[in-house]
Amino acid sequence: MKTYTGRQTVDAGIYFNTKHFTVESLDTAGTLQGTELETYRRIPMILMLAAAPILGLAYVMFLPLIGFVMVLHLLGTKAYALAGEAATEGVRVLRPSWAPALAFLTRSKPAAPADPAAEKPEDAWKANVEKKLDDTETR
Repeated sequence: MKTYTGRQTVDAGIYFNTKHFTVESLDTAGTLQGTELETYRRIPMILMLAAAPILGLAYVMFLPLIGFVMVLHLLGTKAYALAGEAATEGVRVLRPSWAPALAFLTRSKPAAPADPAAEKPEDAWKANVEKKLDDTETR
């Protein structure tokens, strides 16, 4: 078989692109699609007539198989994702939920101290400032 390149002028016939595995059919003489780096091979008409029933048989036999394989692939992918999420959630339940950065957002009230006298120790600075303020108000 003779090898042709893209953008080359050729006779009418069927040409197979070896780079992209595509077939190009020309009814009249013309140029092949693609660049000069792409190679084409001319397929004789007798070979195409002999290969057509074999390709049709392969299509009919493998089309249902391809459908089943695609469905099994989809179900396997979904099962894998579900198992991964379940494992992640299971590990998250076992890990402690300590979040010190979010502690100030809680709305729970602090527990009341047992001894009201021990609730607030006397602040010397506060007492000193209050005394000074009271003195300035009376003047």
